[in-house]
Amino acid sequence: MDQMHSVLVVDNDHALRQTVATWIDSFGYKVEEAPTAEDALAAMEREPSSIALFDASMADKEGIWLAWRMRERHPLTAVILATALRDCETAVSNLRNDVVDYLLKPFDRIRLLEALSLARDWHAAAAGADELHEALQDRLRTRRAVLAASLAEAQTTNSAALDGLITMLQFHERDGRGHSRRVARLTLALADELKVGDDATLLQLEHGALLHDIGKLDVPASILTKPAPLDDQEWGVMKRHPQVGYDLLKKLPRFAGAASLVLAHHEAYDGSGYPNGLQGDQIPIGARILAIADSYDSMTHPHTQRPPMPPSLAIEEIERCSGSQFDPECAEALGTVLVHAMEMDTLNAAV
Repeated sequence: MDQMHSVLVVDNDHALRQTVATWIDSFGYKVEEAPTAEDALAAMEREPSSIALFDASMADKEGIWLAWRMRERHPLTAVILATALRDCETAVSNLRNDVVDYLLKPFDRIRLLEALSLARDWHAAAAGADELHEALQDRLRTRRAVLAASLAEAQTTNSAALDGLITMLQFHERDGRGHSRRVARLTLALADELKVGDDATLLQLEHGALLHDIGKLDVPASILTKPAPLDDQEWGVMKRHPQVGYDLLKKLPRFAGAASLVLAHHEAYDGSGYPNGLQGDQIPIGARILAIADSYDSMTHPHTQRPPMPPSLAIEEIERCSGSQFDPECAEALGTVLVHAMEMDTLNAAV
């Protein structure tokens, strides 16, 4: 290990700080210690460290406060935040890209070494090692997906787990939360119109609709936000997100039943979709319904590549693609569902 890489460990707990510092020293890093956030900033002014590791909750200042100050004053220092599960979502929502990795407590030597390796390479890329940048972005996206799965797995209720996953997606993709919830509502309304499924099936369908884009955690933000059409290489990356979402959900027993819907929601009725080129009834009925809801919502809300489409034109486009991209029966149900929704809105406004 290159001794030039130094790590600043910040924690009010002297015994814990020393234990972590001892582990880090054994990995071959130079270690500095600080008991408080203010001491940490003073130490960084004297000699900036390559990596800073500190707790989300400290006696004098919150770790979130320190992370902001650290990134502001020392933008080349990679920040690792140790946090209890109950604090992790708050930390992630406040810090977004200010933290290279999160250590969910309690963590062990192996997990610490993994975080330090990622932080070391982040520091090198930030300091100008351009050849590391692309590979590093892949590793950061992988860590984000793993963290999302860890948070969801540790939650005690489905609702909390869903919210945690959608929150992670929202940080990565603008309108991720709003799009997921609108698609879920429309998907369930279409399923009701089509008389599809029992309560258990509908619950899986709701989970699949809410999490249909969770695989985009592995898609670079530069692709998701590109204001021009994607090139062939970028499109190839984008087309991986159903498989990534499937793989993530299959590891979470409470959502495993929705994984097949996530995998198939970009299949086309005529077999021209992806990732597996399924056609007709080979595509799960839930995925065929989800494809309609996803496409309609995407067309009628702002996108980086185009303005929103009027609902009437979106319906015409879905009708035009009925039998090719979309299941004709599901496509036909969309108009009925939307008319009913408008009638309910009118009725509610009059009350």
